[in-house]
Amino acid sequence: MHFIFLNRRRRQYNRLALLDADLSYSLKLTSLYLTVMLSAHVLAMMVFEKLSFWSASWLTLTTVTTVGYGDIAAVTFWGRLSTILILFVGSIFIVAKAAGDYFDYRARKREKMLKGDWSWNMNDYIAILNTPVSNGEEYLNRLIEQFRTSRDFSDTPIQMLTGSFPDGLPKSLRNHKDVTHYTGRADLVENLEAINILDAKIAIILSKREGDKASDGRTFDMIHRLRDLGFKGSILAECVDDTNRQRLISIGADIVIRPIRAYPEMIVRAFVAPGSEQIIENMFSSSGDEYLRFDIAVSNKSWSDIVCSVSRHNLGTAIGYIDIESCELHCNPPSSQLVNASSIFIIAREESIPTISSLKKVLQQVS
Repeated sequence: MHFIFLNRRRRQYNRLALLDADLSYSLKLTSLYLTVMLSAHVLAMMVFEKLSFWSASWLTLTTVTTVGYGDIAAVTFWGRLSTILILFVGSIFIVAKAAGDYFDYRARKREKMLKGDWSWNMNDYIAILNTPVSNGEEYLNRLIEQFRTSRDFSDTPIQMLTGSFPDGLPKSLRNHKDVTHYTGRADLVENLEAINILDAKIAIILSKREGDKASDGRTFDMIHRLRDLGFKGSILAECVDDTNRQRLISIGADIVIRPIRAYPEMIVRAFVAPGSEQIIENMFSSSGDEYLRFDIAVSNKSWSDIVCSVSRHNLGTAIGYIDIESCELHCNPPSSQLVNASSIFIIAREESIPTISSLKKVLQQVS
């Protein structure tokens, strides 16, 4: 069934391509014919009616468009005969046909743009390759919003290469500024060439299924194709299996991250502050750094003194606290801020996790 569907879709695209070619050829031929006929009539008016070039052109255009102001008219026999043969018989209906062909072409162009069958002329853009199978529209919305809120990428055009939206982008995605798409498989060279991938400055390869380790193989192939085509921009690739990270880097990926669908900001951070994505990844991992909460009361201590004391005693790094009165979380507060806290948050290495008693003792010593 899948093979039959692909063949049917291919035949449909072939018919549409022939229609576009016919419309384009018809427009070119009609334009050439009209140019010749109108030029002939202008020349005839200059010869038979003794009009200037400007007056002859004015008479020709007002006649062929059936406006007919009447301020200038052919009065000689040969001038009128030329108008009958060249304009009335040979040109007026061609103008109507040209207008019809033009509007048909514009309609086809809009349809192709809507359905992702149009090659956009874009430079220094962000290419998003693939769409997550689960909640793909919602994830892409959040990802684009994160790019737009970043000063580095607020105005950068974005183009998606995906087969998820063959009938056009959902309204939520169309509402974003400078966001387009091309319908097709992201692992095919002809589709990468259709979106002018070499003109992109960033390529983001998303895993379709965040838990499917086999997707790393497809990601590997896509990275290889991009570099083989001569892509010089940065490549960010999602990697499901951590053991495949080095393989993806060795083939040409600049940044490799886990497909954490709940936090698209990680992708943007990877470009704005390279390396920060690894810090963010650690927050979602149970190995390495541990993010700990200690319910310890602290009164009138400056934040800088708390951070320095915790770090100096090798207990980790203080990153925030919960205010004892408002119960609000304050993350990375100003160093001079006086802290009245009910709880302290600390990042600690898993091999040296502090106890609540050791932390309480250190904080009591803070002046």
